[in-house]
Amino acid sequence: MSALLQARLDQADRVIDEAIERSLFGTDPISIAKSPPGAGKTFLVECAAAVAVGAPAMRVVIVTPGVSQLYDVAERLLEYRLPRLELAHAKHRVLPPALVGRITSSNGWAANLNIGPGIVVTNVHLLASYLHVLGPNSFDLMIVDEAYQLAASDFLPVSHLATRVLMVGDPGQLDPVTSVDTANLEAGEHKIHWSAPAYVLDRFPETPVYGLPVTRRLLPDTSDLIQASFYPDLPFTSVVDPADRRLRFRLAGVVPGIDRALDAIAAGQSLVAVTVPGRPPAHEEADIEVAAVMAHLSDHILTRQGEWIGHGPLTESDIGCIDPHVIAGGAISDALRQRGRGSIRVDTVERWQGLQMPISIVRHPLSLPARPTGFDLEAGRWCVALSRHQIGCVIVARESVTDLIGDYVHTCDTVAAGARDTTWIGFQAYRTIWESLRDQGRVFAL
Repeated sequence: MSALLQARLDQADRVIDEAIERSLFGTDPISIAKSPPGAGKTFLVECAAAVAVGAPAMRVVIVTPGVSQLYDVAERLLEYRLPRLELAHAKHRVLPPALVGRITSSNGWAANLNIGPGIVVTNVHLLASYLHVLGPNSFDLMIVDEAYQLAASDFLPVSHLATRVLMVGDPGQLDPVTSVDTANLEAGEHKIHWSAPAYVLDRFPETPVYGLPVTRRLLPDTSDLIQASFYPDLPFTSVVDPADRRLRFRLAGVVPGIDRALDAIAAGQSLVAVTVPGRPPAHEEADIEVAAVMAHLSDHILTRQGEWIGHGPLTESDIGCIDPHVIAGGAISDALRQRGRGSIRVDTVERWQGLQMPISIVRHPLSLPARPTGFDLEAGRWCVALSRHQIGCVIVARESVTDLIGDYVHTCDTVAAGARDTTWIGFQAYRTIWESLRDQGRVFAL
C-alpha cells in the first residue's frame, strides 16, 4: 500500500477513535457518525460496543431498524470476547442457523436483559413494545445501527432509554420506509418522517457529527463519482489500491458491446454502461430484452473465465444483479436460468443494501417508456445500486435513457412549500452520472 493510502487509512481510524471516545466519555447526549458506502460503519458499531462494556462497564443496547440487520450485527459481535452478549427478538421469531447455539436469545423482552454490563442487540419495534417495563436510562449507551434507515417517529419513543446515544449510518442510501403520505409533514416544524439523524440535526444542529473520510470498497473512479453525486456534505476518498482489484479474462471476447464493456472493467474502469437499442416496451412491467442482456453479461463473465487476480476464478456467487422492481427482477432470473446460471442472485435494491460483491449488473431505473416517477428518481435507491461492487459494475440501459434525461422537465407541484425537493435532487444525481459516463467513453452500445 502506498504512503498516501496508508495516511488516509490512519486518518479514518482516528475519526473512528474520536467518535467512539466522544460518544462514550464526552458531554453530548447524542453523537452521529456519517459513513459512505464501504467505510467500515459496522466495524465502528462493533468497536464502540466492545469498548463500552470494557473499561466503562456499560449497559449497551444496539438497536437496528429491521430484524435481518439485528441478526447480522449479532453474528459479527460473536467474534469479540464480550462479558455478555444477548439478543432479543419477537416472540414468533426463530434464530437463523448461523446463530443457533452460539448466542443467548429471548423471544420478547426478558426482565434481566439490562442488568449489569453487557450488550443487548434488538430491533427498534421490539424495544418500543416493551416501554411499559423499561424506564428512562435503562441503558448507559444506545447504538443505533443503520440509523439513516430509521424514521425519527420510531426512534423518539425509545430515545429516553439510554443516557447516551451513538447513531451510525449512511446518509446517501435509502430513506426510511413510511406507510403513510408524508408530503404535508415536509413543511412542518417536526419532521418525524425523516431519518433519526436528520431529525436530530434539524432540531439540534450543534450535535457532534463525525464523517468517515474513506471508502474501503469502491475503487477511486467510482468513489469520486458517487461522492460528487450523492454526498455533497460528506467528502470521502477511496483507499482501495487498484492493483488489488484487477479483473482478468482467460478467454478473449467476441461479442460487440458486451465484451467492450467487460474489457473496460478489466482495464481498470470500475463503472461502465451498456445500452440496448430502442425504447422499453410500453405497458409492460418487465423489459425482456434488457433482462436478456443482463443475463448474457453475467454468463459471459464466467464463460470468458473471469478471474479476480490474487483471489481466484469468479463464480456465480461473485456476481449480483440489481433491479428496482420485483417483477422486472423475475425476468432477469428467468433469463439466467435459461442460460444455466440460476445460482446468480437477483434482488431489489433494498435487499442488496449493506452487502457487496465483486461484480454487479444493474438495470438503469430510467429505462422507462414514460415519464419517471418520484420512486424512479429516488437518489438513495440509485446510490445503493451503484455502490455494491468491489471490482466492477455494469449498468444496462435502453439507449432512450439519454433522451429521457435530456428532455426531462421538472415540476414542483408535489412538493410542499419550503420542503427539500428530493425528486429534483435524485434527477441531478442521475444526470451527473450518465453524463460523466458518456463524457468518459464508458457507455457501450450494442
